[in-house]
Amino acid sequence: MSATIQVAREASHPQTVGLDRVINNSFALVLLDLLNKAIPLIVFPRVVRALGPAMYGRLGFATAVAGFFGLLASPGFSTYALREAARRSDRVPFLVKHVLGARVVFATGAYVLLAVFTLWLAPPDGQTRLLIMLSGLAFLVGSLDAQWIFAARSRMSMIAAQGALAQLAYAGLILALVRGSSDAWIIPAATLLSLGLNTLLIWLPARRQYQIPLPEISPQAWRVFMPLCLVMGFASLMSMIYDQIDVVMLKYFRADAELGTYVASYALMTMAMSFPPILGQVFLPLLSGTAGRDLHAEKRYLRWFGNATVGLALPIAVGGFILAVPLTQFVFGSQYSGAGILFRWLMLTIITAPAASYCGAQLIPNGREKKYLVSVLAGAAVNVVLNLFLIPRYGALAAAFTTASSQGIVAIMNYYFVKDLTRPPLLAAVAMSVPSTCLMALSLVAMRTLFPVHVLALVTLGALVYVGGYALSLSLWNGISAPEAEIGLF
Repeated sequence: MSATIQVAREASHPQTVGLDRVINNSFALVLLDLLNKAIPLIVFPRVVRALGPAMYGRLGFATAVAGFFGLLASPGFSTYALREAARRSDRVPFLVKHVLGARVVFATGAYVLLAVFTLWLAPPDGQTRLLIMLSGLAFLVGSLDAQWIFAARSRMSMIAAQGALAQLAYAGLILALVRGSSDAWIIPAATLLSLGLNTLLIWLPARRQYQIPLPEISPQAWRVFMPLCLVMGFASLMSMIYDQIDVVMLKYFRADAELGTYVASYALMTMAMSFPPILGQVFLPLLSGTAGRDLHAEKRYLRWFGNATVGLALPIAVGGFILAVPLTQFVFGSQYSGAGILFRWLMLTIITAPAASYCGAQLIPNGREKKYLVSVLAGAAVNVVLNLFLIPRYGALAAAFTTASSQGIVAIMNYYFVKDLTRPPLLAAVAMSVPSTCLMALSLVAMRTLFPVHVLALVTLGALVYVGGYALSLSLWNGISAPEAEIGLF
């Protein structure tokens, strides 16, 4: 059967997913996320202290450079495959055969380009070049990733279970082998082995349960999806520019120690902001399956998405701002002076980045990839211009502000591009989260002022106060609102 005929198949009816399934999927991914946080609580401090700021800066630079070429390796393939599989499950064999085949070819070409860049344009020290090449191997292995199959069918427990095993393997390698700065190469090597294990553990049940074929290299079939994938891939490249270009610029304009402090602070911020990718994995297939087909279900999913985004972003940003200094001192040690100030201002990104994610959640499901590209292109342009002017003079602190500003630009543009679509009000989310966040902030400030409490105890206290306050706000709001205003946990 030709690729065109395959694409022309009738779409199957989208599955109806209730709040219980959304909660179960979210819970599965949250468990994986908790494991992802528990492991870094052990592994991350070990790595940053063993490597030191200068070497950790080189590792961060290598990871950022490999990440840019990784986007060339997969220009929107996974997002396209997930969206199409969520819309029509009968297209999974075609997507695996041809989209993954294209991804393997692109990944190989991207790695060749990465090798050329490393040889001619990368900083001349051999250790940095080795780290770049090792980091790039990850997108070669990742070209066979098939998680989107289970995500499209809202089977997040499979993704969580296999991801947990891969994370444990990664942690074991790091804890057993990393001892000093000369062991920096072990970090990308462990990431590579963990990714390979995760890919294998996902691929085997996908082959067994969905009878998926092996990837094929068939350029004649690529014309069906390649133009759309290239648009999304270029948009992802722009997104990574405003997210990671500051790391590259800091490498060339500032000292390695300052770069390492910024990379470590940014990594800790990323751990705190891990909920937008989780929510994206849960809601993208749901919105893709209902866009333009079921307005009621689409509004319900957006309401849950908005409540979850606001309910998580506000307390994390405020709590991180208050506890920035003791938290970074506890995790990084005394080597990373100034990390507390950087982490504090990076908390602005925990407001603007989830806002950009939520405001743009309908763009790809509704086929507005070009508008998404315009949004992230604007964010990338603002980020590059600000960084060029500010980083040489103000260094890492400027990078923290430009990242948050760029995400804010993307959020505004995304909101503008979806204002004609269904957008349920966020009043309920704000009304439930703001009082609880204020109560949490007052508790943290009072406890820090009056008692010498360990930062982990403060984090626990803040979480308990917020959850208690949020539960009370939720109960009051549901009591005041009309019965048809279905709020729920999300």
